[in-house]
Order: sequence, then C-alpha cells, then structure tokens
Amino acid sequence: MNDRDWLTTVKIVACTLLLIFFCLAAFGCASAPRFTHDQCNATRFGTAAEHEQCLRAASKYEQEQHEKQDKKLIKRDKLIVHLNACDANPDGTLVEFRRSGRTVLPSKRAQRNARREYGVPYTFDNVSTQARIHMLPCYSRDDVRRLIERAMGGY
Repeated sequence: MNDRDWLTTVKIVACTLLLIFFCLAAFGCASAPRFTHDQCNATRFGTAAEHEQCLRAASKYEQEQHEKQDKKLIKRDKLIVHLNACDANPDGTLVEFRRSGRTVLPSKRAQRNARREYGVPYTFDNVSTQARIHMLPCYSRDDVRRLIERAMGGY
C-alpha cells in the first residue's frame, strides 16, 4: 500500500464519519417508542412498576405536546396582532420579505371578507401557517421609500 492509497483511505473514512455526524445532528438518535395511555394499558408488562413507568412517560409526552402546541398558538397570535396593528396604523406599511414562492398574506378579497365578518383584515383563517413575524415588518412610508431607493442603487 503506497502513500496515495493510504491518503485515499483516510479521506473516505473522514467523509464517512462526517456524513454520519451530520445525519445524527439533523435527524437525532432513535428514541424509545412513545406510548399513549391506551397503548400502555393494552400492553402486558412484567411488573406493575413498568406499567406505571409507561403511564408516567405517556403523561409527560402528552404534556410536552400540549406545551409545544401552546407555544405555536402564542406565536401565531402575536403575528396576527402585529399584522392588524400595522394595518390600523395610518402611517404603517406592511412589507413582505420573501425569497421565493407564494405570498403568506391573504388576498384583498379575503381581507375584505374578514374585515366584514370579524372587524379585522388578518385572522387565523386567512394568514398562511408559513408566515413568520420577521418576514412581515411594519415600516413607515418614509422607511419604505428609503428601502426602495437603496434597492434601486440611489436612482
């Protein structure tokens, strides 16, 4: 085995280890199966302590899921409040920054229908679930004019 073969082998091993590291970082390690309370009750365990442990784990998992859902709803509520506050501000202009794809804001017709039904143009029903507050800043008209001038290169 010459030096070139040894170097190639080292490169292959390094790339393989790097790939394994990134896969574990991206997808995480396999975790223990999550049971619901019904699944814990339907499964036969060797001891009552194992059954109790399964029920505690199921309760903890359900609690974590509820907390995650609550956090999502709170963030979404903040977004809807932000959008409606910007719309209510006479000097405010909502600017949507997006890289590609479709808009996350509702159409003018959907805004009009929501305003007629709920009194505000942006609701949980008509704003995309992909919308994030950092994508939709509220600027004054002067700030928007400066942004456009800067984007056009000072023309």
